[in-house]
Amino acid sequence: MSRFRSITQTAGLHLALMLSWMLLYQSAGLLEYSPHASLWYPPAALSFAAMTLLGARAFPALFLASLLTSLLHFQQNNAAEQVPCLYLTLTALAHTGSYLIGALLLRVFIKTARVNYSAALVACLVLAAVAAFLAAYAGSWSLQFEGLLDNSGRQEIWLGWWIGDLVAILSLSPFLVLLIDKLTANSLAARLPWLLQHGNGPLPDFLLKLVVCLLLLIVSMLMAHQIRAQEVTFLILSLSLPAMWLVYTESVWRSFSGLAVISLAIVLLMASLDLAAFAVVYQFTIAMISVSMLYGTAVPVLQSTNQQLLHSLQTDPLTGLLSRQGFFEQAEILLGWAKQHKGNVCLAVIDLDHFKQVNDVLGHQVGDKVLQQVCQTLNNQIRQQDLLGRFGGDELLLLLPDTTENEAMQLCERLRESVEQLRIQVFQRHVTVTFGVCTQQPEEGFSQLFLRADKTLLKAKQLGRNRVEFGGESIIGATENEV
Repeated sequence: MSRFRSITQTAGLHLALMLSWMLLYQSAGLLEYSPHASLWYPPAALSFAAMTLLGARAFPALFLASLLTSLLHFQQNNAAEQVPCLYLTLTALAHTGSYLIGALLLRVFIKTARVNYSAALVACLVLAAVAAFLAAYAGSWSLQFEGLLDNSGRQEIWLGWWIGDLVAILSLSPFLVLLIDKLTANSLAARLPWLLQHGNGPLPDFLLKLVVCLLLLIVSMLMAHQIRAQEVTFLILSLSLPAMWLVYTESVWRSFSGLAVISLAIVLLMASLDLAAFAVVYQFTIAMISVSMLYGTAVPVLQSTNQQLLHSLQTDPLTGLLSRQGFFEQAEILLGWAKQHKGNVCLAVIDLDHFKQVNDVLGHQVGDKVLQQVCQTLNNQIRQQDLLGRFGGDELLLLLPDTTENEAMQLCERLRESVEQLRIQVFQRHVTVTFGVCTQQPEEGFSQLFLRADKTLLKAKQLGRNRVEFGGESIIGATENEV
């Protein structure tokens, strides 16, 4: 049953690719501004995207689609002549083979070189240009072999062919890759979470940005239609500003969708407003905006990566609490706030009693589990404004802003009791914690406050552990029960 389902899915995928390719070919034919030269050539985008994502698995469907389209095109224009099967096969192979080479090289480069996102983008752009060049050059030669072009005609069309293919790849392939991945469950999101998990903002905000892009686009092209001067057509380059606004603030999915919509709008308006004389300007515009938006997607990715890096620096990986660096940074901010508002701040240094023996006798894995459970218990008991972090080893820090001496003592005593009530059995004894608590003195920095609290903790341990010691004077808590 599962094999039959797999065969059915594969057949459905190939059929969908064939039909999509042939439909895109028809759309490209409607937008030709000279023989064999279209403003963009969407089948090239589908071929490159499908074979980049699916590899050689997509080749048969795309080759058949290209072959059937070439056959239909030949019969429409040369109904009385015999079908040159060999030449039509060469034409289809020139297209699909060129993009298969480029796509496979890109797949190999990304998998073996383990490059970052920016390097992958550069490789994609270079190989897309090379593949489009091969497709245009080989395709124009195949048309000459068929007798549809002479040598001068071939030389005239290959450059426009190349640019049309490349413009379509730049503007449509990113969106098509994501679309095919989503429809085929190819798990691109699982392999590139740092790229695709960048969050979406509200949908109305995205639509507003897209509408601004389209309005600017329509106005500039209407002006070009009325004035008919090449200088005016360059007004469309101002579209790059709202386009970058879109890509910097939206997810990759929305950015690439917006890019596809923008490029489609340019193509349709150029055809409907009879602006074919300025085709090169609009091709350049689509290419420039596409490349800018492709590189623009690296900005949210870089921001997300930096946030993850910052989180890893500020978070202790074992306990999930603030790391020493993260705790000290946030503590300085809270102390500055307390000084400005003349609030009370208390610091508690916490130590797990005889924790070294747990690691030495039962091993570090058991010790890690004990530490994690104690930290989770403490973290669940503190208030939202409190800071809890791991200083190192089994020593923890607890900063209590806007807290008086009595409130700090009561809170720490409640925390000590909650740990003791866990009844974590280690050497037939219970795990307990000891607190050294101090209140910040006027003009005292965090380093001085920490040193006093640490000395207070040392005194508490000397007096018997499993207790709360305040400033070396007050004692709250039970005497040591377990050690």
